Formats: sequence, structure tokens, C-alpha cells
Amino acid sequence: MKKLSDYAKGASGISRRSFITGAAITAAGVGTAMLGGCSPSSSGGSSSSTGAAANTAEGADGLATSSWGATYPWPATPPEINADDIEEELDADVAIVGLGVSGVAAFRAAAEAGAKVVGFEKGSVPGVRSSQYCYVNGTLTEQLGLATMDEDALIEDEWNQCSQMTNYAIIRNFIRNQSDSFDWWVNGDPDMYIPAAGETISMMGSDEHPVSISAMVDLSVDYEHEPQAGYPTRVALTDHEHVVNANLQKGIDQGGAAYFGHFAEQLIMDGDTCVGVYVRNSESGMYKKVNCAKGVVLSAGGCGSNEDMVKAFYPAMAENGNLSAWPNMDVEGNPTNTGDAYKMGYWAGAAFSQMMAPMCHVMGGPNDVADMDASSGLTSPHLRLNYNGERFMNEDTNCSDCELVFDRQPQRKAFLIFDGHLDEQVGDCILDFPTTLAEIDAKVDGKTVFKGDTLEELFGAIEGMEVETALASVERYNELCASGVDEDFGKQAKYLFPVQDGPFYAQRMGVGLCLTTMGGLSSDEYAHVISTERKPIPGLYVSGNSQGDRFAVKYPFKLSGASHAMALYYGKVAGENAAAGI
Repeated sequence: MKKLSDYAKGASGISRRSFITGAAITAAGVGTAMLGGCSPSSSGGSSSSTGAAANTAEGADGLATSSWGATYPWPATPPEINADDIEEELDADVAIVGLGVSGVAAFRAAAEAGAKVVGFEKGSVPGVRSSQYCYVNGTLTEQLGLATMDEDALIEDEWNQCSQMTNYAIIRNFIRNQSDSFDWWVNGDPDMYIPAAGETISMMGSDEHPVSISAMVDLSVDYEHEPQAGYPTRVALTDHEHVVNANLQKGIDQGGAAYFGHFAEQLIMDGDTCVGVYVRNSESGMYKKVNCAKGVVLSAGGCGSNEDMVKAFYPAMAENGNLSAWPNMDVEGNPTNTGDAYKMGYWAGAAFSQMMAPMCHVMGGPNDVADMDASSGLTSPHLRLNYNGERFMNEDTNCSDCELVFDRQPQRKAFLIFDGHLDEQVGDCILDFPTTLAEIDAKVDGKTVFKGDTLEELFGAIEGMEVETALASVERYNELCASGVDEDFGKQAKYLFPVQDGPFYAQRMGVGLCLTTMGGLSSDEYAHVISTERKPIPGLYVSGNSQGDRFAVKYPFKLSGASHAMALYYGKVAGENAAAGI
């Protein structure tokens, strides 16, 4: 039997693009869209049979509007899909829209529950990015060298970090059950190596164990009192793509069919119930009408690549210029994460979560371009000054909370200020990627990193800097360092690093890149989509970054990896509940 990896490599002379935009990947192999009893049938039907959508209010230029008059950047009513537009019909139990971490989890879970499942992804392969997960109080906690946590305290903290504006039950169920879903996930990869107790695996894996788990914690760190230290529950998958593909293969082996190069564009509604989805085949330009006996799971990602949707749902991100660094592309050469679930959910009567949270991290660089490497730099708790020459924050602040402070600065930029003692000081800081003075020297360019033998020379080289104010700010800061008490912003004494022995350095920093958006359709702890009438929409489920009410205002930094872990957990929940029809 062929594996997904065989097709991805163009096995049997079939190119990836020619294959993925045609038929589905199934356990039976190439050239069929069969899914157990899910067989193609003759084209027929039209959008007029889809039932009445609850959200159809029309504003200016025919755009969608909310019940209170806000305008959304898509048509009030979905485009009509006629019988002549349909190339085939598929009958299934469950359809999964989007095959990233969450969608693949839903796909496998539904297939293993005995449902006839079809999955659709507009990219050429499953969507994968980054690799970190949190892992709370699971069977592997001790073996991986992680800490045992107070779950109730963790739930409360996550809820409070989001200003108590999320769905408490979503957070509660996630914290209490997510380790089981992670175990299921890693056990879905037959090549996964689980390190033995005391064994260290790097984030990049090793020649002997390329697919493994890397524990990213130091139990000696006082994480409760170190703002930049995440909870000791963070792990990384050394080959995330391998794990996602292996789990997709699990679903395929159970009879699921996965279509790539296919764009879900409209849900099929029978009254208030979701009974299917229209999906455009990028190769033919025609639609598949997918009839679902039990439900549709929207795991289509966020909207960070859609500028108009960002303005509508994440206005602070648009105002502050947080660039999107989303790397994944669809088969037509456009970025994914374009808010597909927002539109489809709206037309089906869904409500949106409130105070949606973008994942914006200040990573040390200037954020002049949407590039992770160019926007990364030193994030140590050294002195920071804005263009006015003023100190404006407690520098011992994590990358997520730091964003809110940078948003209020002139040009939304600041400068990290330190002297020639950097190498002695960095070892005392909580940093994932420590930087040496030699590395800083190699980056001095007079644009992003500046250097001067005197502070006057340093600040004079920065165009727009208020030099006299900056000198006075350094003098005041050095006085606080000498006293051991930060009367101005309350930074811990151990991070009061004076700036007094040249040469002197300044690293230009900006607001964070937006790694993803984390709002979406209003939901509950069962992965149901919630309507504007605050009731579950029958047959419609949501997970991943399409799922709202998980995060609000900001991404809580301390539980690092919660984004992937929650996408995985609620993807599994959505797949299981859709398969059960509950």
C-alpha cells in the first residue's frame, strides 16, 4: 500500500501537483475518490437548496454586516453555485475543511471513530509551521523531565491572562485532557522516538533519532517569578511535518480520503443545520458538492494573510503595523490563512468571538519586513529607550506582553541599550537563544545595530534620537542599578545591568510580527460553532485558528506551545463529536 510520503515525493511518476488537484489520496491509492460508501455520483443540485443563512444583512456595496451595523469585507450572501458548476457529488459522514495540525487531528479522529471522512486542503501538502506544544501532567511528564503542574491554578491563570474574556470551559477541558491527545498524536507516527528519562534530544533531532520529542525546560528556573520563563511544560517535535503526515496517513488507512488543491468556499445548509460543503477543485475550476450525514469541521486557519479581515477583526494589529509572517501557500500561489472559515461561518449564522487575539511577539528585531530571521534579535532585560530618549518599561517582560508596550512608543520602535559586559550578563537571563558580544559586533550596520565608544557617539548615530534626554535616562538608570531598586518600573534587581563601560551598543527593536491570528467563530468546549442566537449550529464544528473563544486580547506567553496543543486537542474533539453526531 502506498503511503502519503510516496505521493509527496512524486512516486510512480505522478507529479505532486497533477495528482493532488485531481483525485483524493486514499488507502486504495491513486485515481479514486472512494471513501468506503462515499462514492461519486452525478452532478446536481444548486445553491438554492442550501437553506436560509442567518447572517444575510447587506450593507454598503453589498457587503456583509453584523446585527449592530459593522461591515465585514465579504458579500452579504454567498455566490450562487449552479448545477452546471458541479463536477461531482460526494456522500460522506464528515468533511474536514483544512488539513493543518487541527484538521489532520479531526480527520484521523473521525476516521478512527468509524465515520466516512473526506478532508480538503487548498495547499499541496498538510499545513505545518513551528513545532512547540505544551504538555501538562501526562504519562510522559516525568520521563521527559517536565514539571507536574497545579491544573486548577493553570486554568485560572490562562483565563486571567486573556482578561477573563475566553470561554472558561474551553480552557478547563483543554488543560485537563490535552496530554492524552498529545500521546495519541505522537503514537500516530510509527517512526517517533520517545526519549528515555534523562536523555536529551535537541530541537533539531539527531541522526539516530530524527523524529523525536525535545523537552524545552530547565527545572532550576523559578518560572513563577521569572516573567520571561514559560511554564516547564514545553516540548517540541523535532520533525513536525513528519508527525502531521503520519497522522494523516492514519486517517487514510482507516478509509479517509484527503483532497489537496481544493478550496472550500461555501457550506450547505438545510434550514439551520449544516449538511455539507461546496469545494472548488483548483485544477478544473469546478465544484465538488459534499453531502455530510453528520457534519462539517472548519479547521481552515486564521485570517492573518487577509489585510481587509485583519482591519475588521484585529484593528490594533492593522494600526500598529504588525506584519504577517505566515509562510504557507496554496496551490494557486497565494498565502493561506485568509479567513475562509470566517466567511463560511457567517453565511451559516455563526457568531464571532470578541476581543480576538493576534499572536504578536516582540522578537528583538525591528519588524521592518515580514521575515522571521530579519525580525529576530536579542531580547534580554537590558535598558530600553524610545526615540524620545525615554525609558518606558520594565524590560523584564515577556515577548507577548512587551508588544502592548511597544505599540505606544514613537514610531512603535525602541532601542536595547547595553555595554561591553554583555557576555557576563546574558548567562543570567532567561533566553531561548543567547547572543554573544561577538555576534552583536558582526551585526553592527548603523541601521539596526549601532555601536559607539561613548554614549554621545552612540546616540548621535541614531537618526531621530533625542540625545540629551537619552543621556539623562541612562544616568538615571545607572543610579537605580547602583541602588539595587528600580523605583521607576520595578524590574528585578538582578537584571539592573548598568550601562557605563564602553563600547556601547543599541539594537533597534519594533513591534512583533504576527505569527498567526487566534480568534474566529464563537465556540464551546465540544467544538460546536455557536450561532448569533447563542446556540450550537447543528452539524457545524470548528477547531484550530478558526475556533474563537480560546484566546482573547493577547496570546498568553507562559504556557508556551498552547496554540498547537489546543489546535490538536480541539481538532480531535471536533472529529470525534462530528463522527458521533453530537
